[in-house]
Amino acid sequence: MVAVTAPAAATYALDAGGSRTVVRTRGPDGRVRTWEGSSCAIATVGEARAVRHMSAILGEVRAELAGATPLRGCIASSSYPVAGEAPSPEALVRTIMGSGCTGRVLLVNDVVPLLWSDHLRGCGVVVNSGTGSAVVGRGYDGRLIKLGGHEHILSDQGSAYSLAREGLRAATRAVDGLGPATTLLARAEAFYGRSMPALGRWLAELGRARSEVARFAAEVVAAHEEGDEQAVAIVAAEAEALTSTAVLAVTRLGLGDTPVMGLSGGVMRGSVSFRSLVVEGLTRRGLYPKVTVLDSTDATVAFVDRAEEHGTEMLAAVGGLDLAVA
Repeated sequence: MVAVTAPAAATYALDAGGSRTVVRTRGPDGRVRTWEGSSCAIATVGEARAVRHMSAILGEVRAELAGATPLRGCIASSSYPVAGEAPSPEALVRTIMGSGCTGRVLLVNDVVPLLWSDHLRGCGVVVNSGTGSAVVGRGYDGRLIKLGGHEHILSDQGSAYSLAREGLRAATRAVDGLGPATTLLARAEAFYGRSMPALGRWLAELGRARSEVARFAAEVVAAHEEGDEQAVAIVAAEAEALTSTAVLAVTRLGLGDTPVMGLSGGVMRGSVSFRSLVVEGLTRRGLYPKVTVLDSTDATVAFVDRAEEHGTEMLAAVGGLDLAVA
């Protein structure tokens, strides 16, 4: 008698951050495909565009996994709150429920899967610096803490947006003669192809300029690495803000002086110098963390698989929705 092996479940994951959405599918045959789509973050593009973008991306997922039912998915969205700290984005929930991607889908904040990565396994601290920033941790007793991540108007220190905004402000002070000379001025005008006065008006008239501003963060970090004094001061201050927040999270959770810690987000992954400043700051504070750099898309895919066994525990700990799409 020949044993019949059931086909693997078809899986999809949306790593829906502030500037872009990374999509990964895995078919029943094991074939994996990864691509990028537009941001579905309400804070970045507004509710109407976020709904349109998510609907289009889920349509691509449905087409990629055509014929495979039911599906298992996870949408890790920066628009979704951690542990009920704010109302659920109902417009996105309705979009998911009407997507036609039938089966089980988990909707969580985009930092949540990182807490359940192989490195942390539900206990430790994630320091995330992408378009926005946040520090999320979970103690050995199951307590959860989230510091920062209250969007760019109220917080997001140490993020791409905050780095870029401070760099652009330094450039503006330089052009007005209200601050020291800095190479950030020439960088900003070359990067955007506008003079500073024109750039200020253009950004203000965009309405939702967060992701456009955040793009300049790489220029600020590059100027820092070249020794520009204003850029050096900015990058140091932004790294220190994240360091202080991470130390507070470790202290409140009682994780000791060798906590497990994951670094994530485009700034952390893209800049060795920024990452090093954060780790060095932790050491100066007496912490010797077990650090690794996390890939949020990999973590979101793994979260789908792990949820099959530990879904109730994981969602109860960090907040999230377990949806059944008909």
